[in-house]
Amino acid sequence: MIIFPFGFYILEGKRPIYMGNDIEAQRTVRAWIEANPTTVHLRLDVIGLVQVSTRFLGCDESGRSAAMDHAPRLFATTFCEEGKSTVRRLYSDYDAALAGHAQLVEIERRRLL
Repeated sequence: MIIFPFGFYILEGKRPIYMGNDIEAQRTVRAWIEANPTTVHLRLDVIGLVQVSTRFLGCDESGRSAAMDHAPRLFATTFCEEGKSTVRRLYSDYDAALAGHAQLVEIERRRLL
């Protein structure tokens, strides 16, 4: 499977599907994200005042160059404390994003002990 480092994607199961790299692809992905909130939001855990959320982004928001030597970072896990995002980790694949989510949840649970 070829995954382009730039452009717009939807999620089919665990697999990102490349939609293109133009305005029409961007519009398509935005509409898909709005229509599929339960697919986009992979996990949400609330531990005390902390919220850990993992979601599919639809495009690479990492700010890295569009070189062809890396997979796009299409998933993000965000750690919010008192309404402020304090940690944001980006991932290239579904399973890595869920593993990162579980890791942040476990770190917070241990901190509360």
